[in-house]
Amino acid sequence: MTAPKFGLTSLLVLLTVISSVFNCLLSPYVRRLSVLFEKGTPQERNFEYSPIEVPGSFSATVMTLEVPDTQYPMDDHHKWASIVPEKRGFIRLGPDGHPFSIALYHQLHCVNALRFTYVTAREGLFKTEEQRSGAFGHANHCLDVLRHSVLCKTDTTLLPAGSSREASVARRCRNSTQVLEYVHKNQAFWEGIPYTMAPSPQTSKASWDSS
Repeated sequence: MTAPKFGLTSLLVLLTVISSVFNCLLSPYVRRLSVLFEKGTPQERNFEYSPIEVPGSFSATVMTLEVPDTQYPMDDHHKWASIVPEKRGFIRLGPDGHPFSIALYHQLHCVNALRFTYVTAREGLFKTEEQRSGAFGHANHCLDVLRHSVLCKTDTTLLPAGSSREASVARRCRNSTQVLEYVHKNQAFWEGIPYTMAPSPQTSKASWDSS
């Protein structure tokens, strides 16, 4: 029996399949290289990319409140600073790398700011009235942020009567570790690639490196 010939059509189909697979494997690297070409000079852009939440799906987890939380002593500034990632957890999204803050890390930043203001005032460490006024102004802002955040989430977990028993209640939460992993990957992708936001009534020029 004579073996069937490998026709021109079959060859074209094979080459098309190989080309498609190659393009799929290569596209992430091409995207990375195209972005890196811009790293030498900040690009001035009018960003119009407006997502609502961090992209991706984050699984649920269970948390139980620890009272008092011995992992975070009130006077341990270094430990408290670690609750917010580098660059305050900012990420960049879209083809031009639009910068975004994540509400989670803004809220944690505010918790730490309130703690710092409380400890500094308690120990009488404000050297000038200007320092004190600035810190309390920031604290007032953070109280507004946290109040809105608590109302937005509206945690309906039932708690036993008596605040001392709250620590025994498990809460269903989003997995913050997965969010942090996403932030680290996103920041690694855009590392060393600056941007300059075009001036507008709401924004002034800013650099990723200054975040």
